[in-house]
Amino acid sequence: MTLLPPKTPKTFPHRLASLQNRAWLPPALLLLALSSVFMFGGEHRGYFYQRGIHSEISAKNLAIAENLSPEHHFLMFTSRTLDTDGRHTYEVYNRFPIGSYALIKLATLPFGDDLSAKIYAARMLMLLFFAASAVMAYLGLRRLTSNPWIALTATLLAFSSAYPLYYGDVISSETAIDIFAVMLVFHGMAVFEQEGRFRQLLLKICLALLLGWHVYALLLPFIVFGLMRGFYNNTRSAPPPHALCQLKYATLSLLRSRYLTLGVVALLFGVSMLTFNFTNEYFALNREVPFTETPSFKSMITRTGIDPYFFKEAAANYLAWPAFPERQFYRVGMMSWPYAFFPPFVAQRIDAPPRLLVILGIAASSASLFGLLFVRRYKILLASLALSGFCWALLVRYSVAFPVHDFESIFYIGVVLTLFSLVALYLRRLSGERFVAALSVASLLVFALSALRMSQLNNPYQKVAIADFQFIHDITDGKSVQVNGNIQGRDRHMIAYYLAGRTITYTYRAGLSAARPPDFVATDMRAASIASFTPQNRMIFLYEWDAYHRYISESIERAEPLIRAAFDVYIVDNALIYVKDACREDDINEKFFLALYPTDETDLPVERRQHGYHNLDFYFKDRAVWLGKRCIAVASLPEYNIARIYTGQFTQRADGLFEHTWERDVILTEPAR
Repeated sequence: MTLLPPKTPKTFPHRLASLQNRAWLPPALLLLALSSVFMFGGEHRGYFYQRGIHSEISAKNLAIAENLSPEHHFLMFTSRTLDTDGRHTYEVYNRFPIGSYALIKLATLPFGDDLSAKIYAARMLMLLFFAASAVMAYLGLRRLTSNPWIALTATLLAFSSAYPLYYGDVISSETAIDIFAVMLVFHGMAVFEQEGRFRQLLLKICLALLLGWHVYALLLPFIVFGLMRGFYNNTRSAPPPHALCQLKYATLSLLRSRYLTLGVVALLFGVSMLTFNFTNEYFALNREVPFTETPSFKSMITRTGIDPYFFKEAAANYLAWPAFPERQFYRVGMMSWPYAFFPPFVAQRIDAPPRLLVILGIAASSASLFGLLFVRRYKILLASLALSGFCWALLVRYSVAFPVHDFESIFYIGVVLTLFSLVALYLRRLSGERFVAALSVASLLVFALSALRMSQLNNPYQKVAIADFQFIHDITDGKSVQVNGNIQGRDRHMIAYYLAGRTITYTYRAGLSAARPPDFVATDMRAASIASFTPQNRMIFLYEWDAYHRYISESIERAEPLIRAAFDVYIVDNALIYVKDACREDDINEKFFLALYPTDETDLPVERRQHGYHNLDFYFKDRAVWLGKRCIAVASLPEYNIARIYTGQFTQRADGLFEHTWERDVILTEPAR
């Protein structure tokens, strides 16, 4: 009997070693991991989230894309409003490249007037760019590290932090699309450094600049370091013996450098696009203001710090030392921590970033730059990638510094891509290829768990709001709409999207009745005595302008005021109506306070039950109705029984304290509802 040699046991290391040789596996695992962002949270993507920066940015940019048309000469604006003299004013955002908005427009165009479907399509487009950004980062790192498993590990860990996942589907030219543009140029730089393919890099730079400006933050250190290296090499290799001749030779070589050509081409391309945008805006606004006074031009010089007047009050909190670098290192710390392991006790506090994350950000930044000292090749490219986020922060400090622009934090992704690449390279040297391959599989699970956890965090904006506005959108096509009540404020960009193509008038514009009145009124007040164009709506109702204002006037004349004070207060159809016959500017600039005490405290929102009342403070401009010289504020009441109302006005003094100009506390004999 012939004895056969014993079979080698197929243990996990042996199986892993056989898989390592399959070139298709790392990119397949990358695509598998990225598919999780499409699978999780999809039921929320047809509408906006609750009020906040995610919804505000998405609505603003979707409104810009919706208004992009030959009719307005491709002017980028969110809304067109009617002024007191009957002229139109545009809220323009023409400082951005047009390419991103053109892509959003193309993605939403097939869905006609379906507001929800357009939101869904635009957000899916953002996720496609998010995935494409990760793919380009992987391809670039694979070239630089010569190891697909290291590139896979670094890419998945870098993209699994809170900022990329939270802002990955934000509809904006400054998030997923701009990250893709940066990673596209990063890949082009890697190809240029390895193969000398200069034209492909020029083409990628021009394509990227059509999508966003963050490319400049990556190009700046790359070009500066490249010129410094070229100058140093040329001074050492110059044939003339004289030092002055060597300097002349090196300088001439510098002027012929491809790095200098890259910088000049990128600068001229960007300037030409901005010139087109500003000229287009100048003519679209009928040349009524000087070129340097156009809104986009003024916004640009403000956000770059040339004219920092707008930010003087915030300078001490966000722009001064150590507030500014502290917040930036906090953001790097957030980027360095995969969201799957992010502890719930670490809150994103606005005014005082958590010390733990600041320290982590300093450590991550230092490690990524210090580690480059031990890298043999491509130091310039990796250093440019690591520094790109900081370069952007310094270039537009007057924009990046503020919490409302937290989405800018995603551009510190260069720091963490470099950091995780260096850590994976070190672990390969320490533990071998098999360990790195196993680490890449673990990073896939980390990314998927992070995406799952982020999808559970998302709190959807009420579906009824977009359903209500869909009816209003369909009825008011080509008309003008006045927006009243508690449906403006931070929701103004959402309204601009919902009512794109219509002329919007806001109630805080004093003397509005002197201009041509709008066709319709959209308000959260349900009026029982007049016919609504949207009887099926639940939150926002549409009325004919004349009928609504006639109803308000007649209701006031018939009713007895609940309160007599500087403003008389009436209860009409589940709304409080504040009335003053002769308004002064001081009256309408002051803030109203309104506290509602229910008969049953369980009717209160959970966060208000400890106080025992519902706080509905508001500014006059957010609720105003104008009837000739009479000014009126309408505040809708919630759908529960109210036993007591405490209301009035207060103003802020020069010392920052508040004082009441009038106040009343009313106990109702019959509960209001």
